[in-house]
Amino acid sequence: MAKRTKLTPPSTASSSSRPACSFEVHVEKETFKFNAAHFVAFKGFRERLHGHNYRVGVKLLGSRKICSDGYVLDFGCIKAVTKTICKGMNEHFIVPMLSDVLTITMTKVDNPVTQKQDEYVNLTCEDGSQFSFPKHDCILLPIVHATTEELAIYLYGKILNGLDADYLLQRGIHTMEVLVSEAPGQDSTFRMEIPPSGSNHDEIFDVASYITTGDIIPMPCPTTTEAAK
Repeated sequence: MAKRTKLTPPSTASSSSRPACSFEVHVEKETFKFNAAHFVAFKGFRERLHGHNYRVGVKLLGSRKICSDGYVLDFGCIKAVTKTICKGMNEHFIVPMLSDVLTITMTKVDNPVTQKQDEYVNLTCEDGSQFSFPKHDCILLPIVHATTEELAIYLYGKILNGLDADYLLQRGIHTMEVLVSEAPGQDSTFRMEIPPSGSNHDEIFDVASYITTGDIIPMPCPTTTEAAK
């Protein structure tokens, strides 16, 4: 004989009687990746051209309670937004358009095969080295150096725009973290409170404003390879 079980409604106990707590969600998926080439350049230094299999992670920090749908935020929202952004960055050369040591120009060249003009991105480095890439093979980013730290700032702004800052705040989400990895065990995280409604996102995500000025502090550990392997 089936036994009847009495269902009890969710507890209405005051949250003030509980120990401090909070909710967060963290999403890293196989589709949160992009393959890209780059080199880091700053005054007196330039890496060799090389590439990485970048991976991205997103963490959202919420409040002491979750929403009436049982979520901090539906994982599907994070997956859809981040996957689309990563796909758009895949298989490109990263051009740091705000670089203070690279001279970046655009030129158009006649293509005898297509009978059209192809646009090229040209980079002249501080040491005199020159590179030229088809523009459609490049992604032009508002960053100063093509580092994981700066990519994390850029991606934070893109992901926040896709998720909608006001919507996140309405759900009690107060902080977001974006992690960018260029190799296993080698990643950077950018963490920021969700900007309030009406904030100037162009100003907030101005990558150059997060970089100190002045002389570069010499590294005590000499390195001759990219990313201090």
